[in-house]
Amino acid sequence: MTLVAKELTVERLRDLVQDAHLSFLFGAGASAPMFRLLGDIENLLTSLDSSDAAEDAKAFARGSIYSGFFRSVVLKNNDLLDRSGTEAPQLLERYEAFLQTINRLLLERRSSLLNKQVNLFTTNVDLATEIAAESLQVHLNDGFGGRLRPRFSTSNFGSVVSRRSLQYDNLSEVPAFNLLKLHGSVGWSATGEKASRPEIGLDTHLRQVAAVAEELDKVDALLTEVAAETTLETLLEGPVSSDAAALLSPFLDAYSELAIVNPTKAKFQQTVLNQNYYDVLRLFSNELEKENSALFVIGFSCRDEHIRELIIRAARTNPTLQIVIFAYSPHAATEIEQAFDGYPITNSNIWLIAPPADAEGEEPLRYDLATVTSEFFAKVAPSSSAPRQSVEVKFSLQEPLVDLDD
Repeated sequence: MTLVAKELTVERLRDLVQDAHLSFLFGAGASAPMFRLLGDIENLLTSLDSSDAAEDAKAFARGSIYSGFFRSVVLKNNDLLDRSGTEAPQLLERYEAFLQTINRLLLERRSSLLNKQVNLFTTNVDLATEIAAESLQVHLNDGFGGRLRPRFSTSNFGSVVSRRSLQYDNLSEVPAFNLLKLHGSVGWSATGEKASRPEIGLDTHLRQVAAVAEELDKVDALLTEVAAETTLETLLEGPVSSDAAALLSPFLDAYSELAIVNPTKAKFQQTVLNQNYYDVLRLFSNELEKENSALFVIGFSCRDEHIRELIIRAARTNPTLQIVIFAYSPHAATEIEQAFDGYPITNSNIWLIAPPADAEGEEPLRYDLATVTSEFFAKVAPSSSAPRQSVEVKFSLQEPLVDLDD
């Protein structure tokens, strides 16, 4: 047993959030169910990369896998931008509740030695955090600098934001969220001549997403739906057109222009080869190496090997680091334990927090983003309506110093 499974009390959580450098790691589960969980897509793409099948069959299989991922994850961000449908508003409300809660925690930090910043690391490529932060008008640092042509640089992280009072000239730090996207974003665009380090710009109107959707519509009838039980052998068997590679080339080329890391086992090599992604991973590692740091993991299965390795290494080398992993369900907790199996955690500083086993006749409890916010962090955050301090004023009736009748 490598993980410490125990109850996370309110007192223990309050100490962590008040006395530690705070970081969060969001996985696909944080944005579910609006966005599809990866499931077996990663294994399908990894096996496909090493397959010796014909090019037409491989193009058909790759196009079908990318098509499913694109429509269920990438394209749905248009709904987020428009707040349309039923899923988008619900997801944004969950992210807004989380940001509001953490913002209150940062405002009331009892230690003046710690800054009022929190790092939000995410493997998700959606825009939920950005849209929620803009709606709340909280300060979000996404790594982009510049106004007319914003460009991404990790050097933009770490800046302290302060505000000066107009009346009394007081200077106070403003709570800030650093958003670091480990696998890129649908709202990024890759430009520049150097393939190993392209410039990352903002694509707030999702023009590249629209370009991919246009090409996909032309060839969608050639592709097949990829279900949870779909195997690579089934995909490679067809029905495959004899000129599938040529027909699907425009769609696959357009898809490759998205500034996201594809869900394959080779994504570690992809992140290392692309210096921008490597720099974000380096920042993730650096934050875990800081003294008195805390990392809260939500909606992350821990199956991403390169991220799991960074977590384990930091837990070994930094005994002051505390890592709290919220498992979505008891079954998810078992899978997370298996992911860490064989890695001795010598400092016992990785906590696994799982909901209780399902009771017959009762609604099962699940630790999704909304529940973790309400059942854990909201309980240690000051109420937004409560006054920061109370002042006791006592009145006493005394004899007047001057007789008013004289």
